[in-house]
Amino acid sequence: METYLEEPMQDMPKMSGMYGMYQMMDMQSMYKMMQGMYQMMNMQNMYQTMSMQNMYPMMDMKGSMYGMPQRMGIQSMNPMRCMRNDDNMRLPVPMLVGLVQISSNQIQISYDMDVDVRLGMKPTNYWIKDTMNVIPEGIATLGMNDSVNAGNSLTNSEVRIDSKNGSARTFILTFNQAIPRGAEYMLIICYVTVKGAPPYSGDNGMATFTGR
Repeated sequence: METYLEEPMQDMPKMSGMYGMYQMMDMQSMYKMMQGMYQMMNMQNMYQTMSMQNMYPMMDMKGSMYGMPQRMGIQSMNPMRCMRNDDNMRLPVPMLVGLVQISSNQIQISYDMDVDVRLGMKPTNYWIKDTMNVIPEGIATLGMNDSVNAGNSLTNSEVRIDSKNGSARTFILTFNQAIPRGAEYMLIICYVTVKGAPPYSGDNGMATFTGR
């Protein structure tokens, strides 16, 4: 009894030691758990960052990459309709949006914006493709299998191009011969820019039409 009173906690160190060991083990488990959670958070952050980086080029591609020509009446090789000048500034590119035959030897075309009238009236910026014959017939300057080049465009001896009522958006092409009835053609336009823009080496769209 005296011994017990003198050393009332004599058996406690063993229990305390075990309790301390349990606490250490528990803290180690918690530390490992926290490490695991931290690693998972890092992996999630990395995944999100990579995902956003992957999405951005796709978004950028949509804003800069050329699309494939659409097989429609009015088409374009460059639907994004933009170009870059020497200062890397984006400038609009006029696109063909309308074509109608208004007489036996005339067609009227319209752009979606005002163009440099000088370029809009330049015959060598226009081509007529015969979509039915290998050898061009009628008003055509190239056959159905031919590609556009500098040697097969329209010329001053084949067509006169005038602005309609002084417009910088609508023009009339008057051919030196009648457009054959039933003949199928495709008008192709290249190199036309807005006023004051640097030279442009792409297309301005194309449109198919049938002589009537």
